[in-house]
Amino acid sequence: MLRSILHEIMGTGVQEAHLPRSLEQFLGEKNVLIVFADAEDDRPIVQDELLRKSQMRLIEDNIDVFTIAGGGAFSMFEDGKDLDADELRDELQGPQSGEFGLVLVGTDGKVKLRSSQVMSVEEISRAADIPSPHH
Repeated sequence: MLRSILHEIMGTGVQEAHLPRSLEQFLGEKNVLIVFADAEDDRPIVQDELLRKSQMRLIEDNIDVFTIAGGGAFSMFEDGKDLDADELRDELQGPQSGEFGLVLVGTDGKVKLRSSQVMSVEEISRAADIPSPHH
């Protein structure tokens, strides 16, 4: 709220989310999907199941997945990368604590997708501009 008041006073309007410092390590290399899973409903569980079922597709599409829950950031692929959950929520303008959401950050550092609904891996890959495999 303070940020939006400052933007109004300074006349800059609402700006695009800044790339969190902890995501700079992925620039030019990987897309990063941040799942805010604090919701007190089944969306985080459903999203996690969808992502885990398509884990190989995510790896092939160069998409790292991190879940923000309980104040921590947890990697789906156990790669040991250390991310700051509070910084991610703040800088990516994520949902309030206790709400579900996901944000996809592209290899260029820009937000490619923002949703408060469960998304399929196909929708996520499409948002990251990754061509779908032809079967």
